[in-house]
Amino acid sequence: MSGKPSLVHVFRTRSAPAARVRPERSSGLLLYQCAVLGLALCAIHGNAAIYLYTQDASLPPKYVYFLLVLLMAPVLWARRGALVAYLLSPFALWAGALVVLNLVHLAAWPAGADAGAGYLVNQGDSLRAALVLTRIQYILVALMLGFVVFVTPARTYLYAAAVLAVLLPCAVLLDFANPGLFYPPDIEGAVLGRAAAMFINPTKAGEALLHVCLLACAVTGLRYRGPLLLLAGAAVLVTFSRSSIMAWGAVLAIMIVCRALPRSMAVTAACAVAALVLGLGSFESYLQSRSEFEGAAGNILSRLDFFSSFSFDDDSSEERAGVIKAGWELFLHNPVFGAGAGSTLFWWHRGGTHNQLLMLAAEYGLFGIGLWLWLLVILWRGRFFAERGLQLAMVFVFAWMSMFTHQMLDANTYWLATCALVSTRAAWTAPGRARQARAPYRRAKWGREACRAAGAGERVLEGARP
Repeated sequence: MSGKPSLVHVFRTRSAPAARVRPERSSGLLLYQCAVLGLALCAIHGNAAIYLYTQDASLPPKYVYFLLVLLMAPVLWARRGALVAYLLSPFALWAGALVVLNLVHLAAWPAGADAGAGYLVNQGDSLRAALVLTRIQYILVALMLGFVVFVTPARTYLYAAAVLAVLLPCAVLLDFANPGLFYPPDIEGAVLGRAAAMFINPTKAGEALLHVCLLACAVTGLRYRGPLLLLAGAAVLVTFSRSSIMAWGAVLAIMIVCRALPRSMAVTAACAVAALVLGLGSFESYLQSRSEFEGAAGNILSRLDFFSSFSFDDDSSEERAGVIKAGWELFLHNPVFGAGAGSTLFWWHRGGTHNQLLMLAAEYGLFGIGLWLWLLVILWRGRFFAERGLQLAMVFVFAWMSMFTHQMLDANTYWLATCALVSTRAAWTAPGRARQARAPYRRAKWGREACRAAGAGERVLEGARP
């Protein structure tokens, strides 16, 4: 043997360097880092940038992100010693690959102007270039956020998610009870009769509610997770987003099976669903009786009928079927390199693909499919949550909602922010019981006492030596 490290050892060392590069603690800086992360969570997962712009056109969304970058810059400088380790972490490598791919597409447009011929409105449109550059900026902001998480040996900032897990559902329910309270009903992106609060779009509201609920579970005990999840479920229901409603049910099941929720929640959830089914007729009558929902009740009722008939006969389903077919044809037209970054937002159809995987395939070809699978693996192997059930629930939310939304890498910045958090593999960013929670899933099945000893760390190991 030569004594040189194997290629496998080198790859593992570089793909997960965080566990060996622990930042030095400083109480003042640590407090600042937690405050910045808490503010970033509230701003991004509360959709502050877009909502402020809808209220005042003189406040474009970029101002909010520029402010967050300025607040995170001191942390980047103070913890610059850990920057190389972070840039070699899985999420940073993935984000870097996506940025490079976007830049390559921008540079190659003149040479490949016919990549989407017959499908695109204007291949060389400057608006499309601006869109791709904005997408790159979103990725860079998420990278900075992930770095601050990477060097923060605390989870206090997640209490901001716990606060949002209460406030956001209440805001969505209030929006359903009093339409027009948060935004004019005729504003672009709003859907009459479907609550969204600060998110304007109800599908976005449903996604963000699931995000903040799962993040809040990282700092809340078992007894409080059930009420938080039920509150989020009630708010998701009034968005009438079928994908979010089904995702909520699947998250509930995953958390119960993986013991991230008490088993009694199965009975509670079953009773809640039974009460909802029994009261569905009264609820439909209530919707039809509300004058402000006139013209929207038919669409809402067809969405509710889906859960009993599983039929796709509403306008939204027909539109999605059309753009999915068009996206698939665009991918087949150029399957290796795709039609170009941003192409599915500048074609002859009214909307995007409504499918993140298909959008990546149509725009980036096989490289886009590889990026989606890579991110899925990164989230699967992430060590952000102490309990495996919460990590699996977040992985499911990403994979499931990828089939129903196409803006994970664009204006819906809470997706990139959540991925930057959940993909973190640094041991100190996860709650202290991370190893114990994962122990039952390893080959060596430890008992409860052994798990406690493993969690105690070096102190217990020293005491056990003869």
